[in-house]
Amino acid sequence: MGLFDKIKSMVGVTGVKLEYTWIENPWPYFDPMIKATINVKAGKDAVTILGTKGTFYAKRTVNNVEEKIVLGTDISNVEKCGRTERNGEFVKEFPCALQGDGEVSFGFFIMDMDVPAALAEWGGETPASAKANGITFFLEGEVDVKETLDLFDPTLTQEIEVYHNERRQEPEYEEENNPSIYNDSIALEGEDDEISFTPEQRKLILSDDHEVEFELEGMEVLALYSLGQMHKKVVRMTDDIFGQTKVGVFTINHINGHRDLDFSSPDNWTNISIDAISFTFSRPNEWGHEASKYESLFHIKDIALLKQN
Repeated sequence: MGLFDKIKSMVGVTGVKLEYTWIENPWPYFDPMIKATINVKAGKDAVTILGTKGTFYAKRTVNNVEEKIVLGTDISNVEKCGRTERNGEFVKEFPCALQGDGEVSFGFFIMDMDVPAALAEWGGETPASAKANGITFFLEGEVDVKETLDLFDPTLTQEIEVYHNERRQEPEYEEENNPSIYNDSIALEGEDDEISFTPEQRKLILSDDHEVEFELEGMEVLALYSLGQMHKKVVRMTDDIFGQTKVGVFTINHINGHRDLDFSSPDNWTNISIDAISFTFSRPNEWGHEASKYESLFHIKDIALLKQN
């Protein structure tokens, strides 16, 4: 038995399997973010997931030598992770205990990329020039499994096709003499509002007859004033991680630590930058209610305000 086999025998084979259940493929070349959802399924033995890492990279081969440029990463672990609902409680995403044959999904949000600039020296300013210069793109997902002692953490790599999209222009705002207080991050105080539904909200959520007042898609959800018009109202929302569309109440818990949110005037939200945000999506069910808490707007694929009864 060689050294590798001895180490493998000592660590044990976890049997963890990875699968992309959703991936942004093809990917728009000038977007600053790429998203994916990876499903983790345990083997016959229980395992503990300590974190995930998503890496988006480009590679080419020059003179029989493969070169690689990392374009962006998304790392979550015990020290840096979001919160999720398990057994009726909001807890940290990691560590995550999986029983034998159990499975769980995690999202990758690889952000703040400038791919054309990163690949300029390779001649990758556009999808066409990248292809002409032999540049290919890949998304690699890695899952940190405690039982592998970092020696055999499972990974899954998917080649990504790219296409030409229009560069998104940054909105131009006039500077305010008195910046809004919402640009200042403060320590979050108090608790989120208790989840409840009016009889009218409950009836609308459970109804199949929905009329849309207006809808936000993709990056439009960052328009805080428009999003604020949906605060504490019934909406139809599609989650960008799992692709599920549900109807429920959309509640903004805080923006940059502030709970005293005033959406009466668009002027209050002209120059707001989001440093931190939390919102809850809730709906009644036979046990009382179900709720999901989010700490990023990038989880929203689209959201529509329904005409309230």
